[in-house]
Amino acid sequence: MPRVGGVDKQIVMQPDRCIGCASCAAACYYGHLDTPVLGYEAVECSSAMPMVCRHCEEAPCVAACPREAMYRDDAGIVRRSNLRCTGCLSCVLACPFGVLDQEFTRGQVAKCDLCADRCTQDRAKLPRCVSVCPSGALKLLELEEELPREGYVLLSGRVVSSAR
Repeated sequence: MPRVGGVDKQIVMQPDRCIGCASCAAACYYGHLDTPVLGYEAVECSSAMPMVCRHCEEAPCVAACPREAMYRDDAGIVRRSNLRCTGCLSCVLACPFGVLDQEFTRGQVAKCDLCADRCTQDRAKLPRCVSVCPSGALKLLELEEELPREGYVLLSGRVVSSAR
């Protein structure tokens, strides 16, 4: 599998296992101080799935941000600075996957950080959305692991170790 966005692990989903409970969205919301970071969208009117930042290697959202609020951290995760973001939505318009959205109560852009607060402290912990999925539809897999060709959808990625 090709390397995505300079990350070593990827969040993948098996849509046929998703039961539509939105536990992933709830865990993300409460884990990020009541900010809806993970979107949850209907797909082809038959199911719903989480919409997570893919942390692109050449991230259009980073290039589009006039205030340099969007940036790539030392671990390779594309992040948003709370202090610099003015909610201009340049990054939202630049995102080719449509996963960024404005957080209405604060007027800033909500951005998945792959639970960096919990995953960088303890490398054994999974992102919140993956850890609470009751049906096992969400998984965090290393790039070296061979994914089945059918049945999985790439959602995101994360660097587990910055040492190369």
